[in-house]
Amino acid sequence: MKAVCRMIAAGLLLALLAGCGAGQSSYEWAVEPQLQADKIEPLAVSGGGMLEGSLPEGEALLALCAAQKGGLWGLVDGHTGEWVVEPRFSQRPTLCPDGHLLAAGPDGTLLSDPELDRQLEAYDPNLQTEPGHGGLGVEYVWDEETGQVRRHSWNESGAESPILEPDTTGELLPVRQGIWEYNQLEGAQVMKAQPKSFYAVATADGKLLSDFVYEQARPGSGGLIAVEKKGKWGYLNGQGKLAIPCKYDGVWGQSADRDVQGNDSAVWQRIWPAPCLEAGVVVRKGGEYALLSSEGKKLIGFGTYQALAPAPDGLVWAKQNGLWGLLRPVSGS
Repeated sequence: MKAVCRMIAAGLLLALLAGCGAGQSSYEWAVEPQLQADKIEPLAVSGGGMLEGSLPEGEALLALCAAQKGGLWGLVDGHTGEWVVEPRFSQRPTLCPDGHLLAAGPDGTLLSDPELDRQLEAYDPNLQTEPGHGGLGVEYVWDEETGQVRRHSWNESGAESPILEPDTTGELLPVRQGIWEYNQLEGAQVMKAQPKSFYAVATADGKLLSDFVYEQARPGSGGLIAVEKKGKWGYLNGQGKLAIPCKYDGVWGQSADRDVQGNDSAVWQRIWPAPCLEAGVVVRKGGEYALLSSEGKKLIGFGTYQALAPAPDGLVWAKQNGLWGLLRPVSGS
């Protein structure tokens, strides 16, 4: 009887937790494990400075995930657990900052495929392939002279670094120390990030929440922002406090640099932390995965499933017996 009471008390405590991934004590399958894939990752923005590794805007794109099977990648729906595009890409597909799909064919070059575009448009009317479109680059830099954050953006036409306008989104920003530099295209001085400078975290309206002590920081989501220290990732909350300590490994991501002919000239591994979504934060330690709330409470313990991955709308991908399915919290637990 005492054991039952302790279990009930633990469930009530978890139910009181707030923020992304509000505490839940148990989960059930929203979609039974059926998808055969080696790994599942968010379909994220590639390139564009601070935008790299961030999530796209729009409900449909947020639900689209990249999945690898064997040596090929495809796209899966994070609501149904079904393939949107069967594995056919030689590298992990990503989105350019303008929302176009950057997907490589068997020879490693980016695809421009009308037939694939029709398939993608059936999922999202605005989604299409785009070879070689760079889009906008963005970074946030600290102007020490004025004590304000500037939004430095650039593309083929030039660059600009205006002071960050007030923003009420509540999202947190990765910020680096700035340096003034003359930009020939713009014909003026612009402020860009100082090379090899450390990161701090700022609010959306430009207030610094931390010192410049982090090796890396990624765009915030769900009230948390991921920060890296000594090669390990943690998460800061809106008060600038470490809600989740820097002791976890990244969980997803790989980028490749190509030369003008489309051949891989350099390949490097960028392992990003997971975003904070409605279900919580997926973290990895060694080869095991767990799901944490925004306060750092364990919702799904390490080793419970073979792997976990972020999914939209309060769901979480889970791998069991070699197959992926989608979990949801049990109502009222």
